[in-house]
Amino acid sequence: MYKQRYLDFLYYFHAKRDYFECHEVLEAEWKSVPKDKRASYWVTLIQLAVALYHERRGNIKGAAILYRRLLKRVPVEANALYELGINARALKQDMKARLAHLGSSCFEDYNLPLWDTALLAACQRHAGKSWCAPSNLADAQLIHKHILRNRNGNKE
Repeated sequence: MYKQRYLDFLYYFHAKRDYFECHEVLEAEWKSVPKDKRASYWVTLIQLAVALYHERRGNIKGAAILYRRLLKRVPVEANALYELGINARALKQDMKARLAHLGSSCFEDYNLPLWDTALLAACQRHAGKSWCAPSNLADAQLIHKHILRNRNGNKE
């Protein structure tokens, strides 16, 4: 029912907390179709992952810009997000709260408000104990992946 790249996104998002990889996976999905048929809801999820990536790195300005964009995008994409098992109303409220408290406390990971219990159960089975585990803030490769990655696209 759900595309494999979306399931991969959920795994990287909730189990690995690799927000950079979330961006890569969904960008590949978004670009896999002709430009005139690209689904904009993938961009919404990409922007969410990038906002979290920036926030975790301490780039408050970059995160704020993306959270503001998300507050505009999420209502427009509400039906598509619902089809992906995401509660768009809760997501919008969560983004408002993150924006309001941005930079005022330590980074906390975000868990998408998934309403589809079958999807949630499948993700939890796949990820095991790592599902919703916190980011390893001591892992420089995770936190600064865009800087530390090999420029030719290969993992070091």
